[in-house]
Amino acid sequence: MKKMFIPRWIKAYALFILTNWLVFGLLRVVFMYVYRGALTPEHYHELWKTFYIGAKFDARLACAVAIPLGIYLTVYAFWHKASHIKKVICWLYGFISAAVMLTYCVDFAHYAYISMRVTASVFSYTENALISAQMMWETYPLVWILIGLLVWGTINYFFTKKLLTYTFAQDDKYRWKGNLAWFLTGVLLTGALMFGQISQYPLRWSNAYHSTNNFICNLTLNPVINLVDTYRFAQSKDYDAEQARKYYPEIAKYLQVDHPDAAALNYERSFASSAHPHNYNVVLIFMESLAWNKSSFTNPDLNPTPFTKELADKSILFTNFFTPTSATARAVFATVTGIPDVSNVKTSSRNPLVVDQHVVANALTDYEKYYFIGGSSSWGNIRGILEHNLSNVHMYEEGKYENGHRNDVWGMSDLDLFREANRILEKDQQESGKPFFAIIQTAGYHRPYTIPADNAGFVVDTKLTDEKAKKRSFVSVDEYNSLRLSDHFLREFFRLASQSNYYKNTLFVIFGDHGLAAPESENMPRGYVEWNLINHQVPLILAGPVVKEPRVIKQTASQVDILPTVMGFLGRGYMTRTIGRDALGKQHEPGAFIYAWAQDPHPIGFVQGEYYYQILGTDGKDGLYKFGAPDFNRDLSKEQPERFTHMKNLTLGLYETSKYLLYNNQKPNEADTK
Repeated sequence: MKKMFIPRWIKAYALFILTNWLVFGLLRVVFMYVYRGALTPEHYHELWKTFYIGAKFDARLACAVAIPLGIYLTVYAFWHKASHIKKVICWLYGFISAAVMLTYCVDFAHYAYISMRVTASVFSYTENALISAQMMWETYPLVWILIGLLVWGTINYFFTKKLLTYTFAQDDKYRWKGNLAWFLTGVLLTGALMFGQISQYPLRWSNAYHSTNNFICNLTLNPVINLVDTYRFAQSKDYDAEQARKYYPEIAKYLQVDHPDAAALNYERSFASSAHPHNYNVVLIFMESLAWNKSSFTNPDLNPTPFTKELADKSILFTNFFTPTSATARAVFATVTGIPDVSNVKTSSRNPLVVDQHVVANALTDYEKYYFIGGSSSWGNIRGILEHNLSNVHMYEEGKYENGHRNDVWGMSDLDLFREANRILEKDQQESGKPFFAIIQTAGYHRPYTIPADNAGFVVDTKLTDEKAKKRSFVSVDEYNSLRLSDHFLREFFRLASQSNYYKNTLFVIFGDHGLAAPESENMPRGYVEWNLINHQVPLILAGPVVKEPRVIKQTASQVDILPTVMGFLGRGYMTRTIGRDALGKQHEPGAFIYAWAQDPHPIGFVQGEYYYQILGTDGKDGLYKFGAPDFNRDLSKEQPERFTHMKNLTLGLYETSKYLLYNNQKPNEADTK
């Protein structure tokens, strides 16, 4: 058998990657040893996952560092005269290696100082360069560090020189065809290592946040990769504590803060357990795009969501319920944390700088916690927000279910998702005997509006025309049928759940993650469309056998209120410092904050009853309107100046407070060791 010929330039490239990968792995071991005091015995079992994911981050960095060398060696493979610039490449890698090691040094010092891995916010120290330089001179052995970096750069200069000398010492005389094949192989393997996992989504920073213990997550991160990942978010870290303080009196009153303190920006409210708290199971169901304007509540003759309407009639229904934004990842963040996602770069779930959040649901210490999604939880980087902040959560995603197959780009069908969630919840509760808190994230009501072959007897409606569909808030008949299918699958879930042992003791919370725009929407008052509130209004339904008094709540409420409302329904004690409030609790001023992130400048507003205040940006045109009235665009600011001023202050105050809280809602210290 003929021995495979591997060109020396490929061997040199592979050896360079391997050597750097081993060095980065060794530095991870050193980091663990130096800061081992933060590692508690109950988290030892997580170390294997930490080093496994960390090794993949290290491989990504090793490949990224090797790319210039790979390009150079490829050029050499096809044009040997490139060997003349060998010294330039050696000097380049002396500099690159020193820069990488400098990042590690800064990272070690940064963690020693504030127990956080280095992020791009470190560049803010350059704003007071002289003070920062003096602090570093007085705190760290800079001379020895500089000498060490010089030595390390020199070592890498000679290491690169040795590799290139080895490569150039023998003329492989390999044909273009062979070199091209090895080049493509190298590109594919490098790309695979940088992608980091066999999944629809690449390895992301959120994969590092697989534990509620901060040290475990910090140990998983690679400092250079983390610096890059956080750069754009550090540039947009634009909260202004003084602006939050400016509106604090009004916001503290609105939130009913226990002990108002403008200087400390204290937003904490604590709620004691009732005399007889309940151990009801809780199932939160994010119904993809279940918009108020598309449902049977506003389209009774089309009746696209008959089961949702039927369920609402025997449940607690909120008819004036709004989401802060119109995006799913933002909806997950707002619901779980209680903070409207006012990020102006991507979404907060994608921001490593705000991954650490206090979550009200963690007060359910005796509950098992679950998250179910038919696709990947790497979508939107929500994995980090949930795994890191929801204590001991069981994450179920595509590939982790016993049954179900990929339906389309969104993963399993919602029907398979509901079936698997029901099966797992019933099985696990029988085994553990504990109550559970579960989140089910549906996704089927999306383009391409796939109707799976296994659909529990769903019948497509062929009578509706596209013309009528568009007039009734739908973009097409296909979308209309997709919403009907979503409702049909929800019915099937309740049919299955009603046969389970857990059903009779369960609170089901059903709501749309956001609304959807529809320019015609003749079934809605025109003001909803013109002020884009159809993008935000969704139903909220509290359902199940534990709901003893069905009723309709017309008071304005927000998506951020969901978890406090659930805790109030259970009668369980909790602490919160975010925007969410118990919508069924003690008397408070109603309202819902709106952040229309998709427009520029971003309109922000506040809904209260029949009134809507909106301002473009924080200093643009603003006004007060009755959005459901025939003259919906008549500005009432001059006619009702007190209401106008109050709603303006609440809008700007909630916006500035939300920006501040994104970075200042960390978990209590004790949560880190759970």
